[in-house]
Amino acid sequence: MSTTSKQSGPTIGFLSFNSHAPRLYITSPSAHAPESTLAAWQAEGFETSYIPFNPAQEKAYNTTIKGLYNDLRLGETYGIIAYGEAATSVLRIAQKPLVKCAALIAFYPGMLPSAGFKFAPSLHVQIHVGGEQVSPRPEMCEWGLYRYPNCRIGFAEPESKTYARVEAELGFSRTLTCLKKAFKLDLDLEPVVQAAWNSKYEEDQPERGSMGVVQGMSQTGAHVTVVPTLVGGVGRKKLEEFYREFFIPSLVKDFKIRLLSRTIGVDRVVDEMLVSFTHSDEVDWILPGVPPTDKGVEIAMVSVVGVRGGKLVSEHMYWDQASVLVQIGLLDPKVVPKNLKSQGLKRLPVVGAEGARQVAEVRQERYNDLLNEHGLLEGMNALNVNGVNGS
Repeated sequence: MSTTSKQSGPTIGFLSFNSHAPRLYITSPSAHAPESTLAAWQAEGFETSYIPFNPAQEKAYNTTIKGLYNDLRLGETYGIIAYGEAATSVLRIAQKPLVKCAALIAFYPGMLPSAGFKFAPSLHVQIHVGGEQVSPRPEMCEWGLYRYPNCRIGFAEPESKTYARVEAELGFSRTLTCLKKAFKLDLDLEPVVQAAWNSKYEEDQPERGSMGVVQGMSQTGAHVTVVPTLVGGVGRKKLEEFYREFFIPSLVKDFKIRLLSRTIGVDRVVDEMLVSFTHSDEVDWILPGVPPTDKGVEIAMVSVVGVRGGKLVSEHMYWDQASVLVQIGLLDPKVVPKNLKSQGLKRLPVVGAEGARQVAEVRQERYNDLLNEHGLLEGMNALNVNGVNGS
């Protein structure tokens, strides 16, 4: 009744230190195994099996679910990810303890457990519902509940017509978090991300640097989006060209990057950085097409890197482009459109290097200058308004 897909060779992803990959059963009403879903969880290091749900054979299905523990090795547990009516059925079965089941993740079941129902303490339960489904508020539930208000049933399955990539990836991250807790697994994405950092920012040769970044990327679906300037690319070939021809050669001689903080999740790493440089040459990914101005630039930058199966799958980079334009003289905060100037606006609400400097070194006197200049602090105790970050 089930289709099993086992790992060949050593386990990959965050489970590489285990001699046996944890078992994960995928189940849905589809008669055909969802190959892309199975492959995604295999890449994370799981031994996956597919169990189709057929309502005409529900008794046999229930027997299969209840007996999944029979094939386990000594000390082994397993998890289930269920979709649609299969999720409804598995949730019903799990109201009595499922032997050796460590995690149950249910996507858009037709019926939900009562908010106050308590599953076995050893079972980590997570339920994901679409916007068209009626559900209690998450804080009312004794089990984990996530709602996706803009999505329809099927949003988490790539084969579905209602598939929603952004919410599906969010659901994947939440599921991975649940499985990590259930299987008591540790995860360290930092070496993967740091290797890419070294290739981008510390390698002098564009050819070596670009290849170093791309070698750590997923074979499929990898993309980089530099949001303020909309540069980047999709796929290893395009990204190798991007880093080799535009990104790495644009790092001018005095380009400096300082890591301020790093937040590591189960499949995301968020870096907060302080970047400084002199605009002595064209910096294609920050100021494409802008001739050198020899002005100094300091910006706070954020990078969100996605990791799947131990490989980089995405990077999104953000910073305040208005601040960059102010610092090189392309944007004058005192130049205000006439219609707004007539309404009393004296300057645009943008700042220069002081914004980035405040992130790296907090100083009380830098706060609220714009509020004060626009008269928004009048009649208020400026000292109290300025009381930020406990200072």
